[in-house]
Amino acid sequence: MNLKGTISFFIGVAGFIACLFLLPGDVRSTISKIALGFVLGGVIDFVVYLVENRKHWNLFKTKIFKASKPVRVTVAYLFRIEVNGKYVLIKRHKKDKIGYQPVGGAFKYFKEENRELFDKLGVEPCDYVPRDEDTDQDLRIRLKKRKHLISFIKWFESRKNREMDPWREFYEELIEPGLLPASEFKHVKYVFIGKHTEGIIQSPVFPIDEFRYAEIYELRPETDVQKAAIANLINKHDEIVFVSPDEIRKGSTNNGFSILPHTFKILPKC
Repeated sequence: MNLKGTISFFIGVAGFIACLFLLPGDVRSTISKIALGFVLGGVIDFVVYLVENRKHWNLFKTKIFKASKPVRVTVAYLFRIEVNGKYVLIKRHKKDKIGYQPVGGAFKYFKEENRELFDKLGVEPCDYVPRDEDTDQDLRIRLKKRKHLISFIKWFESRKNREMDPWREFYEELIEPGLLPASEFKHVKYVFIGKHTEGIIQSPVFPIDEFRYAEIYELRPETDVQKAAIANLINKHDEIVFVSPDEIRKGSTNNGFSILPHTFKILPKC
């Protein structure tokens, strides 16, 4: 609800309160009618606000509860790569979390282009995980006040001034290290499956609440050579595992390797 609608509503309420102290007559009647107009204007503005933000109703509580508290936000993309009913996972080598996970990573934002907007929304880099030149503009950020979370998500979904193509992590994790032949994967086909959000939760590892947002893409190999190369990933020693949905749900492979918790997001929702 914008400032104009809020002011209109409260002026109307003030008008009705004033009528309580006036004697019945033309003045009271006129003021009550004017007050009703202001209240209706505020209500209409609120209804319009609800309709425009219907995709984010589950986040409205950030406008009311703990509105001025910070929240850590991560925005990432994950690849669903399926071969004969099993999903391809890659080994994570960072020391904070060791295990297998889907191919993918954080989206990046354009620092200079977003400087003014991010200053307005109170967006700052999150330093709980040390940054380097490779992760400098990752969308792993900290909102100083969570009441701006809806505005931040609307910016992301506008696709303005940020990375849009999930190709980068696919290349860096599978092609650049030679797990897939570059000559056969100059182009890849993938489709957007949907997004996954968990709401605001208490972080299991950081001293701050978190909001995690992930877009899921399904790889669609177009040639027999690409399909064979994906299937042959099973031979890439311990870098790659092929796992069943049940293994993902229980958090480990049948031979005891850890599957990182966020992996379940690539599974079909139904």
